[in-house]
Amino acid sequence: MIDKMIVDADLCIKMGGSNKYRYLYDILPLVSHEIYMHTHAYGEVMMPPSAVSQLKDLIAEGKIVLVNENGLNPKDRVVFDAAYQNLERVMIDPHKPNKNKGETCSLAYAKAMGIPVFATDEMNLQPIIDSQLNTGIDDITCIRIIDIIEKAHTGELQISRKVCKALWLIAGKKKDVFDNFIWPIDNTRV
Repeated sequence: MIDKMIVDADLCIKMGGSNKYRYLYDILPLVSHEIYMHTHAYGEVMMPPSAVSQLKDLIAEGKIVLVNENGLNPKDRVVFDAAYQNLERVMIDPHKPNKNKGETCSLAYAKAMGIPVFATDEMNLQPIIDSQLNTGIDDITCIRIIDIIEKAHTGELQISRKVCKALWLIAGKKKDVFDNFIWPIDNTRV
């Protein structure tokens, strides 16, 4: 289990995509002891209603803590602002200023507060983090849905194959990829 992580809107939207299976609510707390979400990223979770509802429940129960830079002390705010500016140069298009803003705010906050894990389902984000933020001090690593499933497959997280497969499908991913490459049935741990 991870000590601390900050979550992105896309991960919440994908994991929360079912009314029947509340995987955002059930699985996210199994992944990390402390979970944070930047208020800008939270504002991006508007659909589906199941994801909004599960996220609100997690926040109401204190399982996810909403954060933003306004509460930072001056020293941490300087780190936040510098990290934000580094990311802004490569992640934010001036013609679409809100695109990637949730990720940018979340990553800058993580850098300022020493949160080592960013839970997202963005595939190509780690190289940007490595080039713009990671210096060997308070580095940030992305964890994606596939990483959560791999941790369950190796026994690091106590989540069954059946639940992982359902999560994979709810997140809009292909069944045959799960069955043939991610967690083949002949390799099943129950």
